[in-house]
Amino acid sequence: MSKPQDGFVSRFLNRPVSRRLTRVLLKFPIHPNTWTIAIFVLPLIASVFLVRGNYLSVVIGAAIFQTFSILDGCDGEIARAKSLESRFGERMDNLCDFLASLLYVLALGWGLHHWSEGIICAALIIINEWLLRYSTGGIWADSSALNESFYARHHGMIEHSGLIDLGERFVWWLFQLTKRDMALFVFFILALLGLGHWILNLWTIVAAASVALSAIAAIRFGVANGDVVVDEPRYDYGSQQE
Repeated sequence: MSKPQDGFVSRFLNRPVSRRLTRVLLKFPIHPNTWTIAIFVLPLIASVFLVRGNYLSVVIGAAIFQTFSILDGCDGEIARAKSLESRFGERMDNLCDFLASLLYVLALGWGLHHWSEGIICAALIIINEWLLRYSTGGIWADSSALNESFYARHHGMIEHSGLIDLGERFVWWLFQLTKRDMALFVFFILALLGLGHWILNLWTIVAAASVALSAIAAIRFGVANGDVVVDEPRYDYGSQQE
């Protein structure tokens, strides 16, 4: 029921919990898309706590988001177990994760009185998601196992941005340490340590770096496919004097 794209936290913490829950859910006629929508209430509840901004509320909000990260694996497990995988279900799951990320940074920014940083971080997340659509495709690694460890929408960004030139293993570790499952777990630890403001700082730094790489990839992909046209000087030879 696991996926090759799972990060460290998903593999060793989230999946062992979600698989046990999925075994129970499979006894009921639950569609994976229904589960995806049902658990989206968790980010909404977490945001209510985060906007309060005090230590306990931030810890509870971060804990609920970590719980959401665990339960978010059940829809895919149900889909694979029942052979109900679909592009629509994948897109719905991605949309809910995307909206949950926006809720997280905006609510936390409000609660910690770092509203401008929350807006900037949310904007970077939106821009990065938009740019990823313009550098799709590409098989960049010699190892199929390495290719499978990344979502398809990231293949183009890794290849066209030149990030792969730093080495396949470096890219693999870089993504493992910045994947969503790892991020939400680290954010929960930071909340426990009373370092909630560092959540916004780290998320903004990673989002800004992702936007830069995605922008480079989108431009290079556009140039390679003729979508970006460079104007050259034009000469009207018929009007030139002999």
